[in-house]
Amino acid sequence: MRITIITLLILGLFSTIPTHAESISNERVNLFRAMSKNMKIISQVDNVEMALSAAKTLNKIANKLSGSNFWPVNSGGGNTRARNEIWDNLVDFNKKFETLKEVTKNLVKIASLGDLKNTKDSFRKIGRTCGSCHRVYRSPKR
Repeated sequence: MRITIITLLILGLFSTIPTHAESISNERVNLFRAMSKNMKIISQVDNVEMALSAAKTLNKIANKLSGSNFWPVNSGGGNTRARNEIWDNLVDFNKKFETLKEVTKNLVKIASLGDLKNTKDSFRKIGRTCGSCHRVYRSPKR
């Protein structure tokens, strides 16, 4: 009886520890939320310095999320809108992230020049890049 209780307590403890896949999934969700927040900043900002800061953050997030260690097999599900198609077509998914890295890098360059209009024009490319991925690899809101 005593061994059974101890075993149940130990199993209960381990069941509350998130798996590696859950941790990665949660980190991805947080990074995408930060990306969304910075995109909103750029869309509403009226000075190029704030746009540049947000653009740099977008580029850092894009570079981090494009790493293969952020998309291991079976790391979807949970509190995420990631579709299984990501892992079924990882080559295409990674190409889309490479494009995102390039357009965010370009946005940083343009924002660094200090022209808000050109910065916002370049920002639209990011929206199109995000949308091309969302259509295929992100589920609608529940």
